[in-house]
This record gives sequence, structure tokens and C-alpha cells, in this order.
Amino acid sequence: MQCKSCNTELPKHAKVCPKCGAQVGKKKSDNIMVVAIVGLVMLFIAGMLPFVQNADVEMISDAYSFMNIDVPAMWYLYMLALIVAIVLVAIKNEKLSIIPTCIAGVIYVVSFLAMNFRGYTGRKSFTLHTLTDLLSNGANGESYKIGLSVFFVVIGLILAIAGCFFDILKYFKKESTVDAKYLTNSINKNIWAKIYYYRWFYVMFLPVFIMILLFNYWPMMGCRYAFTKYIIRDPYYVGLKHFHQMFTNDTFFWLAFRNTLILSIVKLILNTGAAVIISLLLNELTNMAFKKTVQTIVYLPHFMSWVVVASIFRLILSVNGSGMVNQLLTSAHLIKEPIFFLGDVKYWRGTFFFINVWKDTGWSTILFLATLSGISPDLYEAAQIDGANRWKRLLYITLPALANTIITVFILNLAKVMNLFESVFVTMNDAVLDVSNVLQTYVYRKTFGGGNSDYGYTTAVGLFKSFVGMILVLGCNYASKKVRGRGIV
Repeated sequence: MQCKSCNTELPKHAKVCPKCGAQVGKKKSDNIMVVAIVGLVMLFIAGMLPFVQNADVEMISDAYSFMNIDVPAMWYLYMLALIVAIVLVAIKNEKLSIIPTCIAGVIYVVSFLAMNFRGYTGRKSFTLHTLTDLLSNGANGESYKIGLSVFFVVIGLILAIAGCFFDILKYFKKESTVDAKYLTNSINKNIWAKIYYYRWFYVMFLPVFIMILLFNYWPMMGCRYAFTKYIIRDPYYVGLKHFHQMFTNDTFFWLAFRNTLILSIVKLILNTGAAVIISLLLNELTNMAFKKTVQTIVYLPHFMSWVVVASIFRLILSVNGSGMVNQLLTSAHLIKEPIFFLGDVKYWRGTFFFINVWKDTGWSTILFLATLSGISPDLYEAAQIDGANRWKRLLYITLPALANTIITVFILNLAKVMNLFESVFVTMNDAVLDVSNVLQTYVYRKTFGGGNSDYGYTTAVGLFKSFVGMILVLGCNYASKKVRGRGIV
């Protein structure tokens, strides 16, 4: 028997090729076990949902979970076990991930059955309750029921363990037609062999990795405050109260969510369209000096901060004597009274889109010009010989060649639609809040704009925004695979 990778003659009953390290026999699937990941994510969510919940819908804040047991360190151990399990699934060691998954399940059961719950009656005072007392006798005359966390854990454990044995992606993934002997040895090696081979690169990367963990991933644990009434000295758990309030009672939240989608999507379409048009026009210029000058002028606003841009346009669009635009319109008798472009609900969105196109178009223009420069001149010459005019050459050669880049840029930018903040914050004011207030500015104002800040509620809004952003990123990744054959994450 020979190795499929390097054609070396293999010893009898060999499991690994002695020369290249390739596994012998049936090749293990390189797909990530999606079902197991879904189960682990459900377990992760369960760590923030209520163990026990007040049966009265109006008392939704009366809930008990990991975050108000006697030993809160159990929550960190539970989350750590799940993170280890997710990492093991990601590096294709699904069977090994069952161990930390089971450890997380044991920690959950111990916390649920063997720990006392702290019930807050005020900001500082609390009383201790056991699970039996809460479910049988209640607390303060209230009746309780099993919370969502229990159902999430049961389903999550089943999926996380059973999913390690089911590869559903193989039904949707096209098999490679490349012969195994042409694959590189590094592809055939397992993850631990690769890590050992490049061990000194990993050692060099270690300080950066620690910094990323401390300043990027560790703060993500703060999402637990979305389920608490945040008090600096002693936050206490309120379950799904903030999300219930957000989805049912907060009209300002839904207004900000709607404005976020409208402003982001329209801005994305206009910026992409303007960049394509300018790129096509620049591509037709034959005078290189003039072309480079125009391209530089278009690209320069990209380097300006939004604070400077907002200050410039406030001066240009001012309603007093310094407003150049209002002076020109008045002198041309197009308007009778000056227009407050950045302070009128009717004009703010149009002004915002214009400012964004002016500032951001130059960056995308470079990407499209790079694609246009890669189109073979032979195609244009052949089309011209066949009698195609300039418009037909644009329609049948330029745009099809540019389509892949347009879709890719659009997909990548679509993933960032929920992160709209700075451009809105520096151009908005109280007079146009109904059309300009987006989720990021809504969180900022609710957190820092008043004396009675509710950090738990604004954390819940931020968590919801991150969830929507995650859905968009996954959707964009799927669309990217369909368009260009590979994902963006």
C-alpha cells in the first residue's frame, strides 16, 4: 500500500505515513461540526438565562441564575469549559470536545441544585433561597417556575454531544476533484503537527495573542450585565427584563433600529454606486496627469476625520451670512428663506447621504480602478473591430468584469451596517432626532446623556446590535462563498 500524498510504500497496518505524516486510510472530514457548534452556543446562552423565573409575567425581573448564586465563580468555570469545547470543535477535535462539554454540564447541575440563590430586595440587602424553597414555597408569597436556561441546557447538551458524530456540511459541500498526491503535506498533517512545526512562530505571536485576549475577548464577558440591574458596587440579576422592555415598551429603540437600517443601507448603495460611476469615468480618461489629479482630489476626503468634515459642512450649509450654499440659492432666487440643512427633518437625511458620498467614495474608487486596470485591452480591441461602440463595450465587457468586485465590496460593507455612529453623531442635533438617532447614538445618549444611566439596559441594546451584526456577517460570508468561491471569515 502506498501513501496517497507522497507515494511512499507504507508498512503494514500503518496509520501515519513515516515520510510526510499523512493519515492512512479513510480521510477524516475537514468540515466543522455545525450541530455541535449550535449546541455549544445554546449552552453559552443558557449561562445567562434564568434558572428559575417568577411565574407572573409582570414580575419578569424576579429571576435567579448563575449570576446570583453563592459562588459566582461557577459562571466563569462554566463559560471557560464551553470556550475550550468550541475551540476543540474549531480545530477538528470534536470527540475531545465532549469532555469539556460534559464538565460544563456538571458545573451547571451543581450550580442549579447545590447552590443557594441570592434574592435582592433592594440595592444592597438580600435573602438566600434554595431551589426547593423557590419551586415549592416561593419567596415573599410569589410562585416560581423553571426558567428558559434549563431547556436551553438540555437541548444544547444533546446537540453538542450528538453533533460531534454528524457532519451535515458534507451534503452541501462539493467534493474536491484534486488527487490526494498533489495536495501539500501541510494539508494532510493534523493541527498539532502543524503547531509543532511552526512552534517558534506561535511563540513569537504569543504576546500579541495575550493582548488580544485581554483587550478584545475578556471584555466580551461584560455581556452578562445585559441581564442585570447594573449598580457599580453590586449589580444584581433581573433576567430578561431589559430585553422584554426593549422589544415591547421602548418605541425609541425601534425608531433607532429603523433609522440605522435606512441610513446604513441607503448610504451603502449610494457610496457603491457613486464609486462605480466615478471609476468608470476615470477609466475613460486618456490624459494620465489629469486622471491622477482627479483621483487624488476624490480620495483626499477619506483622510479627514468626521469632526473636521462636520465642521466644514456646518459652515458651508449655515443659515447665517457664512453659509455659502444658502447665499447662492438665495442669490439665484431659488429659495426665499435660508434652509437649515442639518437642522430640518426634511433635509437632514439627504444632506447626510451627500456628505458620506463626498467623504467615502474615494476609497472604493481605488478598488474598482484596480479591477478595471486588469481587464485585457485585447477584449476592447476585438469588440471595437466587431463594431461595438463605447456604450456596448461598457455594457458587455467592463461591467461584467467589474461585477464580481462590486458584489464583494457591497457584501463586505453590508456586514458593517449596524456600526453606524461617528458620521451620525457629529452631524445630528436634537431637532432631527426622529430621523438621525441610530442604535449607537441611542446607546450613547441613554448611557451618558442623563443623570439616571441604566448600564444594564444599554448593554442589552448593544448585545442585540451585536447579534444582528453577527447574522449579517454570516449571511455575507455565505453570499461571498456563492459569489467568489470563498468566505470572508
